Amino acid sequence: MEKPPQHETATAADNEEDHISKPPDDILVQILSLCPYRILMRTVSVSTRKDVAMECRYAGDMIALANATKLLLPARVELQVLPFWYAVRPLRIHGAGVSALRSLTLLGDMVVRKDFPLAATVFPSLEDLHIGECTLAASMSVTSDTMPHFKHLRFTDVSVMTDDTKAAITVLADDLRTLRMSCRWYNKTESPSEPLLFLCHSGVTAVFTKYSLFLLRAPKLAVFEWRCCYADEVRIEAVGCLSDIAIEVAAGRTRTLTPIGTEPKYVTIQQRDKLVTDILQGLMPGLQPRTWKDVTRYVYT
Repeated sequence: MEKPPQHETATAADNEEDHISKPPDDILVQILSLCPYRILMRTVSVSTRKDVAMECRYAGDMIALANATKLLLPARVELQVLPFWYAVRPLRIHGAGVSALRSLTLLGDMVVRKDFPLAATVFPSLEDLHIGECTLAASMSVTSDTMPHFKHLRFTDVSVMTDDTKAAITVLADDLRTLRMSCRWYNKTESPSEPLLFLCHSGVTAVFTKYSLFLLRAPKLAVFEWRCCYADEVRIEAVGCLSDIAIEVAAGRTRTLTPIGTEPKYVTIQQRDKLVTDILQGLMPGLQPRTWKDVTRYVYT
């Protein structure tokens, strides 16, 4: 069968009716209200609808939300804050609902400075806290002073501003039961036999993250996970009767910014073993491992 000429196909596509833009504003707004905030902003940004009444009507509210420095919280039990990639100012959370909040998630590309939002607000009922995908420009503390009853804490992909940033994470929690640390995005090592690459990144987050200090005091801690995180020093002052321990630390060439002519960075086997030993001795005081022969190790040579 002979294909139609290319110009005829283009004309047919141009004349195709736009069914997505046909519903009235109230229906479109109802549909968009079901989308996550990130998708919603992208959708509005690329909208080509000729009748822009809806976009004009709600654009002000969306911009106000994107630039908000305070979030007045209604009475609810669970809250997820998912800022868009350009939101670099952490929110201030306050309101009558703070006292009833039990679960809080801060997940997005925020730059955490000394004005960490959780340091100035008391969450009397908070039990679960998840902090992820943010960048540390300064040290961060999570303590029982503002969250007296929180029991479960999770850090995922918490990076630092640059490779030279001295940022510590301090966790001082009297009732903490589970702590899970993971940083797979920014703490990857690879075999030295792999070709060197010039790895470009945004300049906000480090490709390889190393905290200057990780300090932990949790006398009731039962579950401890440390996966692909690095620190110059890990200091564990007190933990409870542990039931689960998982430690995953790799050695090899780090995937840091490597311009042509510069030497790549390495995590040596000795550095990795020292980090694991420091963690284990902090979790189990008095532990004196004689050998690593019973520990599974993957070594790049």
